[in-house]
Amino acid sequence: MIFCSSVKEAEILSSKFNEKGLRTLALSGSDSDADRQEAMDRLVSDSRVDVLDYILTVNIFNEGVDLPEINQVIMLRPTQSAIVFIQQLGRGLRKKDDKEFVVILDFIGNYANNFLIPIALSGDRTYNKDNMRKYLMEGSSVIPGCSTIHFDEISRKTIFSAIDKSTTPLKFLKEKYFNLRDRLGRMPTADEFYRHGEIDPILFIDYKKASYYRFVRAVDKDCGLEEFSEKQNQTLDFICTQIANGKRPHELLMLQELLEEGSVDPERTRTRMQAYNTALRDEDYKSALGILDKTFLNTQADKGKYSLVSFFEKSEDFRDKQVRRCACYLRRLSRMSRSEMQFRDAAADLIHYGLSRYSDTYSDTDEDNLVIYQKYSRRDVCRILNWEKDDSSTIYGYRIKYGTCPIFVTYEKKDDISETTKYEDQFIDPQVFSWMTRSRVSLDSTESQEIIHHDENGLKIYLFIKKSDGEGTDFYYMGRVKPIAWQETTIADKNGRLLPIMNFRMRLAHTVRNDIYDYLTK
Repeated sequence: MIFCSSVKEAEILSSKFNEKGLRTLALSGSDSDADRQEAMDRLVSDSRVDVLDYILTVNIFNEGVDLPEINQVIMLRPTQSAIVFIQQLGRGLRKKDDKEFVVILDFIGNYANNFLIPIALSGDRTYNKDNMRKYLMEGSSVIPGCSTIHFDEISRKTIFSAIDKSTTPLKFLKEKYFNLRDRLGRMPTADEFYRHGEIDPILFIDYKKASYYRFVRAVDKDCGLEEFSEKQNQTLDFICTQIANGKRPHELLMLQELLEEGSVDPERTRTRMQAYNTALRDEDYKSALGILDKTFLNTQADKGKYSLVSFFEKSEDFRDKQVRRCACYLRRLSRMSRSEMQFRDAAADLIHYGLSRYSDTYSDTDEDNLVIYQKYSRRDVCRILNWEKDDSSTIYGYRIKYGTCPIFVTYEKKDDISETTKYEDQFIDPQVFSWMTRSRVSLDSTESQEIIHHDENGLKIYLFIKKSDGEGTDFYYMGRVKPIAWQETTIADKNGRLLPIMNFRMRLAHTVRNDIYDYLTK
């Protein structure tokens, strides 16, 4: 099967193929069903004298045709549509008893979108980069059915690079939004999109750096939404960008409680959290309150962006009360305007969406509310480890604070980074990691001594790793680590001057899973 970009191209190529002795036929949407069926019979026949070697097609046979005999697909049609790419690739992926393999020949450069190959093979429609990487790392264990798959080293490296460089264009997001809107016959909520759409709504949020509903209003003039006030828009932006990723449920459940009860009470929150098999420690509760009252925000940009957001009615004893009465900035239901009703529904929807994400992806937590091998940004880690402020911008590789020491490692360093930051961080084996501190840190330095004596001072050390900067801002959580050996060594600056630096060997609490280990180290 050859997929062409135009009827004229298909006809000319068919003629040229025939001149070379191949038996081909061009088909398009103008051909009748009978003509198409006759062509398919000729293509798969083993006995007809008029058997075909190839069908050249335009805008047909992408889907809905069962031809398991097809053992070669040639792509001559450029496409930016993941759906079309997968459909075309899928024409050759049907099984047949005497069919051992399929050959895909791409002459048009669709291979530049080869990050779609894991999607086509897995059936996943989230278009999530981490899911794509997982299919490459885990191979056959996550591909549905009785299939096996192997990517050679060059292909794997090429696809990983394509995944890292891929972006989410507006055209793609609009296509996905309107596909679901047309199926539902109305504007889909964020949670509906999460459950029924082809992509995760987090892509809309990441694209706009604002709420899902800002995206909807921008692309769908007939969405039926009333104009929200700037305070309402900021509030929805805050929920989406700060907590809707579902990496911790505490803030979401407290907001849900606020909407339904008009106040937040620790015992009520603790009861709600039991449904998610999650405990509520006092420090978690205090930290979540700090997120919602915005004291966690630590940059002027964030403070300005959410300046109108206010969830709590503060009093002089706000910080000391066990029960915090909250300002129900929403009026009683009986007195709400249409805009206020829509705003309340939107807030409830985003909360429910975030809790759905938590249940599906982040609920299997350890005692630190982190999930092994899930990905977190520095900001996520500051929040989940209950730091009072978002100090992510000041974490240069690691930082010791509040009895915790998160370490962030980029396994493959860029060639153009400073000489004094080209640390030799690497795995010794799946349970031991060799880690370098910042330069100018000696054995006698305070932070070295704190790490060495972690058991005595109660310091908790966490390791987060990403393979390269192309993965973005998130790191895989590898679990807690403990130093088992250390030595002071040196590193040269750009002038060749030797500076002190500490090398620690860290033992991981969990032996690294094989696929993650291979992905990071190979």
